Amino acid sequence: RKELQWGEGLAMPPTPPREVPPLAKMLAGGTAGMMAKTAVSPIERVRILAQTGEAQGMSAYATAVKIVNEEGILGLWRGNTANCARVFPSKAVLFTANDLWKTKLSWVLGGDVRGLGFFSGSMAGITASVATYPLDFARTRLSGTYASSTQASSMISVLTDTVRKEGVMGLYKGVGPTIAGALPYEGIKFGCYDLLVTTWAKDESGNVSITGKFCCGAAAGTVSGFVLYPNDTVRKLMQMQREGDKLYDGALDCYRKVYRNHGIARFYRGILPYLSRMVPNAAIQFGIYESFKQFYLAR
Repeated sequence: RKELQWGEGLAMPPTPPREVPPLAKMLAGGTAGMMAKTAVSPIERVRILAQTGEAQGMSAYATAVKIVNEEGILGLWRGNTANCARVFPSKAVLFTANDLWKTKLSWVLGGDVRGLGFFSGSMAGITASVATYPLDFARTRLSGTYASSTQASSMISVLTDTVRKEGVMGLYKGVGPTIAGALPYEGIKFGCYDLLVTTWAKDESGNVSITGKFCCGAAAGTVSGFVLYPNDTVRKLMQMQREGDKLYDGALDCYRKVYRNHGIARFYRGILPYLSRMVPNAAIQFGIYESFKQFYLAR
């Protein structure tokens, strides 16, 4: 009688699909976020000045010229260091958490559910926003004023000065609309991206080209940005409030007073530079992050 060797005649279990390690995802997400923010920082600076009212009545071009005249060409990147310090951990957590939530929700719901990105993106947005909000607060304080009208020169000075004068909770001014906005904003963005990618033409290996990823990311970011822009305006106005200069008693009061005094158009002040920077910003983020994962798995 023939003896069976170890493993002979037994079916081997299927090899589990390769996955990108969480640390690599975080590095890719953070790097993609910093590259995107740095590329569009001049547009973002002009947009924030218009949104906070510092450049009221001025065109985007006139605002940019004033920045260069008063602060030099590097003034267009004022606050970018604080922005990158905020963006790296924020996008690292955001993209990694989105993949994690998507995996968990897919397991709970049983399979690949269409439109799951709307839910995973929402949960990831809340996670990232709460974790990095003080850095976003410092970036707005730096970018939302001209250098001649503030003594703050760095992210650290903004954080320490705010804690000294307004307490630790001063770092969380505007956190309510931030969390309220992160849920639908990231949900719409990731959800639209997933839906667009599924309909985009694939190559012979079943992957979307890097051009397709850039285009899908740009479209998803533009849609979500336009829908949630009024919430972002309220958030910026809340963040610009200083101790002793309290104009709004909470986010709802800010919505009410801005609408009563300035009308619906005030909520969309700065929307054009915002949308013009959203296209390359979202495109770079999604394009680099998704391409990195594809490259890693193809090694």
